[in-house]
Amino acid sequence: RVFIISAVVLFGIQLYCGYKLTLAPITDLGYTDRAARQLAENWDISRIYETMPARHDKYFAIYPNNQILLLLLTGIYKIQYALTGSMNRSAPIFVNALALNISYIYMYRSAKLMYKNKQGGAAKALFAAICGAGSSVFYTYVPFYYTDSLSMPFVMAAFYRYLRGLPYLKGEVKRENLLRALPQMALCALYMALGFKMKGSVIVLLPAFMLYTAIAESEERRRGVRRLAKGAWAAVLAALVIGFIAAASIFTAAFNIADEQDYARYKFPPHHWIMMGMKTRGGYSYRDFQYTLNYETYEEKEAADVTRSAERLENFGFGGMVFHFFKKAAYTWSDGSYLIFYHINSGESSALREFVTSSKVFRYMCTLYHFAMLTAVTAGYFAGCDECRGEKKKVDESWLMRIIFAGVLVFFELWETRSRYLVNFAPIFIMLAADFCNHDGLRFVRKKEKVKTSKSE
Repeated sequence: RVFIISAVVLFGIQLYCGYKLTLAPITDLGYTDRAARQLAENWDISRIYETMPARHDKYFAIYPNNQILLLLLTGIYKIQYALTGSMNRSAPIFVNALALNISYIYMYRSAKLMYKNKQGGAAKALFAAICGAGSSVFYTYVPFYYTDSLSMPFVMAAFYRYLRGLPYLKGEVKRENLLRALPQMALCALYMALGFKMKGSVIVLLPAFMLYTAIAESEERRRGVRRLAKGAWAAVLAALVIGFIAAASIFTAAFNIADEQDYARYKFPPHHWIMMGMKTRGGYSYRDFQYTLNYETYEEKEAADVTRSAERLENFGFGGMVFHFFKKAAYTWSDGSYLIFYHINSGESSALREFVTSSKVFRYMCTLYHFAMLTAVTAGYFAGCDECRGEKKKVDESWLMRIIFAGVLVFFELWETRSRYLVNFAPIFIMLAADFCNHDGLRFVRKKEKVKTSKSE
């Protein structure tokens, strides 16, 4: 009941923030949003580039990951126009508020599953929800309806479904457990695939789930059968994700947003974003964009990006590369507001917008929350390693979240990065920090109390 009230109150605050912080979107969201409005008017694909700058004449061939966002926004605007006779940003903002709120609900439900059989489980899950309610990302990102927040519910839904299927994966290898686990793993794979089509970093979940499946404790006593079952489940999950991604690709291709000639000339290879990530802080570089775009074919682009990556690696040297990784990590993880002050800087003036975009108090609040969260996450790694060295060698769901966190860290050390890209994983980071406070932090306090008691005696 307490959580339901908090979720409703949260949604009300989210709607208020969305209303007060409404803006005309810029950069990639602006391009996609304007194209969606054009497409919603008469479904003429040829018109989607009318509002684009010249350098983005074939934007959706260069960035096919935004095609699913284009179709989603087009559908939202179509429905809004059918119901109201007009198109404005209130509809996608409302959908984004729902996405963030659903993510919050999934965060709480996931915490309930994790603490289901533990002492004080309900209170611990509620504590995770309270920690989540204190994060600015659930409020300030409402008006910025881009892939960062819209992919968040897919991340959390996949995480939740994996946790739902986990008891059956850990159980004995028998028909009943297999039949119960398969629907959960299928839904998990579906959410991962849809999330990946919207935001490529979501794929981090797949190796994390596969690795945790391999190391998780199992009730199956037959060692050979246990190993075979774990390997089979990891393979099944990967196959399902690949299958759903292929199906989603076929779905988006059916709308012919970009044709084969466009892809052949303009599509960027994945290595472009690795190459871009090897410069200065690892953020977006217009010069690198132009460098890749200047090559005619996909193969030429790929070869050019590999060559430039090799040059940068050689110029860095070992010490320079280590320094680059530290610099890149600082750029990615040091901003507790996740760069929102930049993205919502335009729009009607209001006290709330002024507070979010210009106030040092807001930045200090976000930084304090963010670094407290990162401190708890880091401390949780040490506490978890201590448990693994103990007699029980405990590898619970906390380690699943730690693996995901490590995967996100490594991914953005290699890929083009900025703090905004962490948004869709924020609920998992919050749960991981809350988990340390719920378990390891309390254990540490009790241990110190025991030491004090023994000394006094």
